[in-house]
Amino acid sequence: MQAQQTSFLNLLNGQVQYVVPRWQRRYRWGVTEIERLVEDLATVAVAGDNASHYGGTLLTFPEPGNAAGVVQGFRVVDGQQRLTTVSLLLLCIAEVLGPEDRCEGWSAEDIRKGRLLNPDALRGKELKLRLQDGDNEEYQGIMSSGSSGIGAVSQAWKTLRRLVARHELSHLMKGLTRLQVVSMGLHDNEDPQQIFESINATGRPLTESEKVKNWLLIGYSERVQDDLFRHWQEMERALGATHSSWPVDEYLRDLLRWQTGRLVGVSVVYEEFRRWAVRTRRAKDRAAICREIVRLAKLYGQISLTPSSHPDPRVRSQLSHLKHMGIHTHRPLTLRLLDDAATNSTTKLDSDALVKCLELISTWITRLWISGRTVSGMNRAITDLAHKPKPEGDYSTSFLASIAKMQSAHVGIPSDSEVAEGIKTRKAYGGSATATSFQLLYFLNQKQNPGGEIIERGRLTVEHIMPQKLSSQWADYLGIDAEVIHGRWRDSLANLTLCGDETNPALGTRLFEEKKETYQRSPISITRDLARYDSWNERTLERRATVLTSKVIEYWPWEQMRDEQEWHTNAELRWRINGTEWRQELAASDMIVNVADTLVALDNENVHSLMGDLLTQNILRTDDPRIRVSNLTFKELPSRTDLVIHPYSKDYPTSIKRVREMGQNCGVTIEAQHKTIGGSKRFWLYLKQMTGGLDGQKDSWSGSFQSTKPLESSTAQICVYVGNPDQIWLYVRSVQETDAATIEQNLQYSLLIQEEMGDQQLGTDLGKDIGQYAKSGTSVTVLRNWNRDDESQWKEAAEWIHDQHNRLTEIVRQRES
Repeated sequence: MQAQQTSFLNLLNGQVQYVVPRWQRRYRWGVTEIERLVEDLATVAVAGDNASHYGGTLLTFPEPGNAAGVVQGFRVVDGQQRLTTVSLLLLCIAEVLGPEDRCEGWSAEDIRKGRLLNPDALRGKELKLRLQDGDNEEYQGIMSSGSSGIGAVSQAWKTLRRLVARHELSHLMKGLTRLQVVSMGLHDNEDPQQIFESINATGRPLTESEKVKNWLLIGYSERVQDDLFRHWQEMERALGATHSSWPVDEYLRDLLRWQTGRLVGVSVVYEEFRRWAVRTRRAKDRAAICREIVRLAKLYGQISLTPSSHPDPRVRSQLSHLKHMGIHTHRPLTLRLLDDAATNSTTKLDSDALVKCLELISTWITRLWISGRTVSGMNRAITDLAHKPKPEGDYSTSFLASIAKMQSAHVGIPSDSEVAEGIKTRKAYGGSATATSFQLLYFLNQKQNPGGEIIERGRLTVEHIMPQKLSSQWADYLGIDAEVIHGRWRDSLANLTLCGDETNPALGTRLFEEKKETYQRSPISITRDLARYDSWNERTLERRATVLTSKVIEYWPWEQMRDEQEWHTNAELRWRINGTEWRQELAASDMIVNVADTLVALDNENVHSLMGDLLTQNILRTDDPRIRVSNLTFKELPSRTDLVIHPYSKDYPTSIKRVREMGQNCGVTIEAQHKTIGGSKRFWLYLKQMTGGLDGQKDSWSGSFQSTKPLESSTAQICVYVGNPDQIWLYVRSVQETDAATIEQNLQYSLLIQEEMGDQQLGTDLGKDIGQYAKSGTSVTVLRNWNRDDESQWKEAAEWIHDQHNRLTEIVRQRES
C-alpha cells in the first residue's frame, strides 16, 4: 500500500477514471454533508496563505488490464461521496463561469476538460468518474446536458447550484485548490475490504471536545503542551467533567451558538470550532483560544452548578432555578450575559441589570413549560439573542423588548390565561416532568415562606393529593364522574404537592380527610395550606389551580402580555369579558362552553339569563327531559356539572355572534375574534407562489395536512404534513381500501424510496416499521427539519417540498410502469 498527501484536484488530473464498484453502496450525501463541505472550503479560502483543509482519505486499487498510454482506471474503495460531490461542485462553478471568465486562474474549459472529462477517450472512459448504474445515469445526464432525475446525485447537484449562488466563486475555487487528501493505492495482493474496515472501524471514536483539545495542542513544544493541558484540566474541573467529556461537548456547543449565531449541534462541535477560529483570525494563536475558553468555562460552571458559583446570591438563586428546571436551552444567552457582566467596564452590565435579565429568562422558560409548549423552539431564538450586538442602553430593557417582539407562538412568552390553563391541563408528573414540577413547587414554597426553615431538597418528594390510582374509596368519594375527574386532574400541578420522603408512602391512597391531619402538621408551607380545604373534588381543584396561578403570575410576571399584545399563538379564537385579559381557544365549542361557565361563575343569576327554549342556543339543567330524546351532543360546564350546553355552531362567525349575545343577555360585554387566515394557509399560498404549487393544489388549502390529486392511471397520491412545528413530512398514500395488493404496492413504494432517496431523512427504524407503514396504507415518510414559525425558512422549505414531491411522483410512475 502506498500513501501520499496530495491536492484533491490533482487526483482528477491527467487521463484517469475512478470507478465505484457495484458492491459499494450508492451515493448518499444529503444537504447536511454537502453544506458542511462547502462551508469548509469557504472557510479555508479566507485563512492564511499557507492554510489547507484535510478532506479525508481516498482508498483505491487499479483496475485489471490497465496499460500505459490509455486512461488509467482505479476502483474506489473509500472516498466515493467526496469524489462525487467535488466533481459536481466543479461542474456548478464551470456553469457559472462565462466562456472568457477566469476564477483563481481557472476557466470553465480548464475545469471541464482538465478535471471532469478525459478528452478523446474511448467510449465509456470520457468521464473521470463513473458511478454505479442508477447513479451513473444521472451523473452522465447532468455532465452532458444538465438533465436530472430523482436520485441523490441529482439532489446533490441542485443543492450545490444553490450553494454556489450564495458564495463567492473565488472563495470556493480557492478552497478547492487548498483541499488536501491522503491517497492510498493498494497492490494486487492486498484485500481492499479488509483495509477499508481497519481504517474506518478500529478503536473508539474521539469525542468532539477531544478533537478540539488535540487541535489546540498539536504542533506545540512539549513545554507549551504541558501548560495548555493544565489549562484544559482546569476547565474540566470547572465543568465537573473529570470522568466524562460530555459536559465539555455541551459547553463548547453553547459557546459556539453564542459566538457564531448558528444552531451548532453537539455532533459537529469540532468542525464548527475550527471554522470559528479561522474566521475570527484566532487560529494563529491557539494558546490564547485555550486560555479564553477556560475562562468562559468557569462562568459556564456557574450555570451548570458545578464547582464554580456566582458571588451574588440573587444571581445564584436564578441560576439554581434554571438548573433545576432541567431545561437548558437558555445557556448560550446566559453565558453571554455572565461574560458581559464579568467585563462590565466595557459592557456596562451591572449586577442589578444581570439579575433582571436572568429573571426575564426564568419567566420565559417557566411560563413556556407550565403552558405545555415545547421549549425546543427556543434554540433559534436564544441563539439569535445571544449573538446580538451589545445594546446601547439598558440590557434588561433591550432584551425584554426583543423578546416582546417575537411573533412566533412557538417561543413567545405565554400570557396569564395560558399559564392558568396550563396549571389545570399540563401533564406535570411522569418522566422529566416530575423533576420540573418538583422545582416549581419547591421554589413556590421557598418564596411563600422566605423566613422559614430551608428544607433540604433530597428529603422531599412529589405527592399526589388525589392518588395516582383511583381506588374504590376515592371513586365513591368523587362521585358519578370519578373517572373523568381523576383522568382530567390526576397529574396536573393543581393536584400535586411536596411531602417528606417518609411521609409520602404513608399517605398512599388515603382519603383527603385523613391526609389533612398529616398536611396540617407539615413543615412545608404549600402542603400545610391544603388543610384549609374541606374536601378534595373538582371544585376544590379549580380553586387550588387559581391559587397556584396567582403565585406563578406574581413570581414570574410578564407585563407585556396585556391587551396591547399582538395575537400570535396557535389558537384560532380568543375572547374576553368586560375588557379583561384575552383567553384563547383552539375550538369554537370550547369557547362557548367556557364563556357560559365564566358567566355563571360571575353571577349565579346568569343561569336564568342563559336559559331558554332553544336547545341549540341555551344552557339546560342535566335533568331536563328534552336532553334524553334529543340527538344533539351536550357538554357539561366545567364548574357546574348540573348544567349543560350544546356548543356546536356551523362556523366561527356564528359562534362569535352567539357568545356576544350570551354576554348581552347577562349585561356584560363579550369581545370575540377569530383569525381570518392561519399559518398553514399562508404557507400553502406561499408554496404555490414560489414553486407553482403541487398537483391539484387549490387556493382554499388551509389545514396542516394536504394531499395531491391521485396521479394519472394510479391509485396513489402524495401527502404533505406541515402541522409539526419542527418537521415536514411527505409520503405516498393509497386512495383505495387497503388490501393485500395495496399493502404490497406500498411496500414497493417504500423500497424504491429507500433506494432512490437515501440522501434524505426517512421514517425511523425502517427495518422494523416498513410493514406497519404499508398496512396503514402509506409508504415510509420523507422528513425535513424546520422551524415552522420562522418564515425566513419558508423559501427553502417550499423548494424542498416541491423537489421531494416530484421525486415521489416519479417513484410512483416507475412502480406503475
